Amino acid sequence: MSYLVLARKHRPVNFEEVIGQEHITELLKKAISSGKIAHAYLLCGPRGIGKTSCARILAKCLNCAKGPTLKPCGECSACKEIAAGNSFDVLEIDGASNRGIDEIRTLRENAKFGPSYGRYKIYIVDEVHMLTTEAFNALLKTLEEPPSHVKFIFATTDVNKLPSTIISRCQRFDFKRISLNTIVEFLNDICKKEKFKIDEDALLAIAKAAQGSLRDALSILDQLSSLSAQAGIKKEDVFSLLGLVETDLLFDMTQAIAEKNCARALEVVEEIIEKGKDIKQLYKDLVEHFRNVMVIKIGGKTLQKLVDYPAAIKDRYLAQSSAISLSDILKTIDAMIEAQDVSRITESMRIPLELALAKVTSPAGMENAAPIIKETVKEAIARKPVPSPVEVLKNQKGEVSFAKENAPSPEPEPQPAEQIAEPVISAGDLTLEKITKGWDALTFAVSRQKMSVATYLQEAVPVDLRKDNLAFALTLGFSSQASFQKEVLEGNDNRRLIEKVFSEKLNATVVLKFKTIQQE
Repeated sequence: MSYLVLARKHRPVNFEEVIGQEHITELLKKAISSGKIAHAYLLCGPRGIGKTSCARILAKCLNCAKGPTLKPCGECSACKEIAAGNSFDVLEIDGASNRGIDEIRTLRENAKFGPSYGRYKIYIVDEVHMLTTEAFNALLKTLEEPPSHVKFIFATTDVNKLPSTIISRCQRFDFKRISLNTIVEFLNDICKKEKFKIDEDALLAIAKAAQGSLRDALSILDQLSSLSAQAGIKKEDVFSLLGLVETDLLFDMTQAIAEKNCARALEVVEEIIEKGKDIKQLYKDLVEHFRNVMVIKIGGKTLQKLVDYPAAIKDRYLAQSSAISLSDILKTIDAMIEAQDVSRITESMRIPLELALAKVTSPAGMENAAPIIKETVKEAIARKPVPSPVEVLKNQKGEVSFAKENAPSPEPEPQPAEQIAEPVISAGDLTLEKITKGWDALTFAVSRQKMSVATYLQEAVPVDLRKDNLAFALTLGFSSQASFQKEVLEGNDNRRLIEKVFSEKLNATVVLKFKTIQQE
């Protein structure tokens, strides 16, 4: 006999076996017992939480030889055929591959004919949101006034894509993600039935990785089941398989940030990377971890219910939240999100992470991190050829001029200054030398507003400064190899951001010019 995966082997066969959706199964059972069975049901919710299983169970309840019943026998031909997926009266349709108007017209014509031997002809349409607009329109009339022998059960993971005219013709049931503790209990029962050896911490790690999906949890357990016959399934096996970061390391990272210990924070990063963890996953885990610390910091035990972990780990969050300020928590979340964005445009995903940690652990404030920013950003740019301008420039607002490479010139002439507004404050002693000496501080100030702009600004060199009425026209030079960075910064939004930051830092109104220069 061929191997049957756990998700299919332990699929619920009646409403009592459906996990974590009691608010829906009770309503369906009452509808069956009272005879108030609607002609169309819409089951909504994330993947792997029981929508299709409930649809099949409902079909069994209605077409069972002993039905309509709350507990289908599972022995009659109708129940067996529905379970096997080959019933003539219960038709399962994949909305993604049968999404056109022709398929719906065929369905509509076939719906006119009565069931072969059951009470109802039942159409289960999975991922119904994938149907085309024309297909939905063709279904409307049949859905509103179907033949008495026809029942529709729709399932979708994205109800917002359904037309309101379809939703209003169905009884809607919203399935919820299954709680962490419920998944742990369910997996524990499965392991006992299958005689798997598994640690409690491993069960918790699987349940956490499943993110509320029971099917995902069973799939992960299935992958790890081969280890059970040997030494049993350990939490390290789960972390290794899925590339997850151990909770202990996340707490160590939080402690290092609370103590402003940059060296320790970088050591934790190294330890995580040495274990082969995915840095993309590390970003997600860090943001979620500090979100949990923030929730506990704000609400204490009152808001512990918002952190989906066992009581022991919630207590660790409570203890650690008292050792770190809310300001540091918020700065860390912002820094991680920003570093995650920057990592998409650099070859090294590690550098933006270490830069963010340097910023949030700087003991005398973030300003002291300017030298670190300069070196890490330059290293990031040097390691990666810049991506296609189309990918970045397509999100830029306004027109972007693609400057042609100019002929080499010993003394570049500035372009005429644009019409400008009144300056914030006069700064008659501002010179190009002062701007050059303070360039690191200026780029750091930009990085606090938008890190990606500061990254590209590192390729610029101040080459000329001219006083024009009440403003200063600052010309930034770029090598021909940095034409992409130049074009990005010339975008309206980025240029205005730099001008605003420079004007504030220099106490003068600054207008930027961009130029391609010949490097010596």
